[in-house]
Amino acid sequence: MSDADSPYRAPRPGRPDTGDSRTWADDSKAWADTRDAHRLIAEALARLVAADPTIPPHPYLSRHLAHHAARGEVLDDAHVPLAVLPWESSANVRTLLRQSDAVSAARRQEWLEAWARIEPFIGGAGPDSRLTSLHLAHHAATRPRTPLDTSAARVSGSRVTPLWSDWTAQDNVLAVSETRLESLTRTTTTDGRSLLVSGDDHGTIRMWEPHGVPAMAPLHTYGGAVQHLLPLPGDLLLSAGTDGSVRVWHLTRGQLLAEPVHRPGTWVSALTLFAAKDAPEVVLVAHSDGRLGALDPVTFRPVDTPLPSLDPAPALLSGVGLGGAEGMVLAVAQGRRVRVWDPRRADGYTYEHEHEGAVRALVDLAAPGRYALCDDSGYIGFRDASTGRETPVAPAPPAGPVVALTALTVAGRAAVASGGSDHTLRVWDARTGAAIGGPLEGHTAPPMALTTLPGTPPDTSRELPVPAGQELPVPAGQELLVSAGADHTLRRWKPGGRGIGAGRAVRRPVTAAALSGPGSTAGAPLIAVADESGTALWDTGTGRPVALPAGHAPVTAFASARVRGEPLLVTAHSDAGIQLWSLERGAQAAPARLAGLLGHSLPVRSMAAFPHEGRTRLVTGGEDGTVRLWDLDRVCALACREDHLLSVRDVAVLDTARGPRIASAGTDGTVRLWDPVALRPVGAPLHCEQRVVNAVAAVPVDEPDGAELVASGGEDGTIRLWDPGTGRPVGRRLDIGDGPVAALAFFRTATGRPCLAATGPGGTIHLWDTDAGSHLLRIVTGSPLGALDALDARQPGGPHPEHPVLLAAGVAGVCVFDIRMEGR
Repeated sequence: MSDADSPYRAPRPGRPDTGDSRTWADDSKAWADTRDAHRLIAEALARLVAADPTIPPHPYLSRHLAHHAARGEVLDDAHVPLAVLPWESSANVRTLLRQSDAVSAARRQEWLEAWARIEPFIGGAGPDSRLTSLHLAHHAATRPRTPLDTSAARVSGSRVTPLWSDWTAQDNVLAVSETRLESLTRTTTTDGRSLLVSGDDHGTIRMWEPHGVPAMAPLHTYGGAVQHLLPLPGDLLLSAGTDGSVRVWHLTRGQLLAEPVHRPGTWVSALTLFAAKDAPEVVLVAHSDGRLGALDPVTFRPVDTPLPSLDPAPALLSGVGLGGAEGMVLAVAQGRRVRVWDPRRADGYTYEHEHEGAVRALVDLAAPGRYALCDDSGYIGFRDASTGRETPVAPAPPAGPVVALTALTVAGRAAVASGGSDHTLRVWDARTGAAIGGPLEGHTAPPMALTTLPGTPPDTSRELPVPAGQELPVPAGQELLVSAGADHTLRRWKPGGRGIGAGRAVRRPVTAAALSGPGSTAGAPLIAVADESGTALWDTGTGRPVALPAGHAPVTAFASARVRGEPLLVTAHSDAGIQLWSLERGAQAAPARLAGLLGHSLPVRSMAAFPHEGRTRLVTGGEDGTVRLWDLDRVCALACREDHLLSVRDVAVLDTARGPRIASAGTDGTVRLWDPVALRPVGAPLHCEQRVVNAVAAVPVDEPDGAELVASGGEDGTIRLWDPGTGRPVGRRLDIGDGPVAALAFFRTATGRPCLAATGPGGTIHLWDTDAGSHLLRIVTGSPLGALDALDARQPGGPHPEHPVLLAAGVAGVCVFDIRMEGR
């Protein structure tokens, strides 16, 4: 075969040949080491990738191109182009980027970094979904708050055109687990490898490389949740949990060696190493009934040794080193009481103290005789094991249980990291109690367990340029913090800074967002966005915001309305009030407040405006369990329904042949319908059998009578369609498969295809064809979403009248895009 015919010489389809006359044979002569070889392979393979991302590349490209580029130190968008990423199957791009941070600091990696943000969550999505998700992630990362430019926003094969983004999701996810992670530790194998080890609520133990790739096959206990992990020398690991057993594993062989403790009907509340003065080290095992035992850490047989007496209740234990040859004392927490047991003393316990809340964690510190603890009241403090002297942290963390602690070193200082019920990690100086750095935000559920990884010093064998303003991923010798969250993610962090590779600072989670009508630029919508810092209207055509002077009470819900031809924005607030604002001048000036509505006793969570008989009505649903109807023309209340037993989560308006119908969804698991004209219920409540009903939407049906169905989204992760006339379900349940349904929105595509969008804490937007009941698309964002809003293609004022526009908002921010299901 001639050089011209060689596949390594083939020009890249859709791109001009560079005219490079080198051949594979010529390149081989220039190989100085394996890096050169991988670089040349990556360059040759990149030329084989089609320019069109809808064309499947050869399987070798999708599996190995990124790996070759990383090994050749050319991991960038030129060598691993956009067109191969939707087909990427090695599942290691985020890992390769972490390993190549310093080498690739000066390279253009926009598409690679966008892929890395969603890669842990993409799962088995099809190519359409993967490309669409990548397109949206890239726009959010590279064009934040940028005026609409559709010519630059199109990507061949993507089902969306991003219109506007304000999205700052972190990319420090090491791994995503299908199960809830309950425990986490770090071990060093006999060959010097550092591994993370996690235990989950299904009894499975997994080993992870420090960059998040599974290290070996999982271990199955076939018991309860694994809540305690204790690594021992010689690649051994002890596990314990809710089935009352302690198991001994050989990690690198993946073998169960023994089960020295088995006590059905109890659970293990603590598992720790302890060494008294002049006594051999033992493993202490505490059970939920207060029984305490000791095992030999080599033979795992019971040891007859002095032990403290415990109350008949679960206990937390931590050995506290006294330094030198003084051995240890034992910190013991049962409920709110903490005691210190000293085996050298005849009277056993040296002192005790009570806490406001039940103690959740104890941890030994590097300083002799000191330990840290936290409790359900939000307390975090440091104590001297000999005197009981206390050093609380300052400033105090937000109120709420602190659920996890771990000791670490930050810039040479002994420190403790805490994980709270507010989903946030914090780092504290163990000597002074002062905070080190700011809160570490990113988890969307409480971090259940914490550990550390040793920092890897930078490779000084080669001088690598680092652009100004950038830093190496890990300072020399600095420990990394790793957290296992109830959100099923494993994340790593820089103590005293943001998560590894976090990029921009995390924005405040969006509490409410909505499409609010046309802005100053023809066709560009206004977006109303509220978070903890305030409320603003953004004009997607100009990229300019206008602050909404809404006062100190945060916004909890938005609605758009038109009263006597004037566009209005309706805001609901945490103080249960409702405000009306004029949008007549769009985003050119601050909206003018017109009036207020009072009636709810607790905050409103959902609103919907609708016209009726020449007037504009507003329906609101609140945490007080009421559904209220208002006349916006006269700014007055019309009616109040108190049918729901608990709070109202969502409201929607159906357009039926008999006039409008209001549907309300509640935490009592029902959807209720009522007539806003006759002011009375319509039919019996719909008992949806979805636990809490979080969302409700009207779904038109193409029938002569103009009938509409009701869609309910439940806590069980399903969507059901209901016939409001008969009260019976229609079709099969639709399962989003990644957690509770948080929001629903209906729209029609450019050809009139009826679609329903749903999302939830999993951060994926699912699109269904409601006529066929078929799943159309998964748009993965990688961050929990709580709000959806749709601008139907049939409604005037949209940026693309032929395409519907969808807004999605949540923890990481807000993004707006049009949907193009038909055609490319």
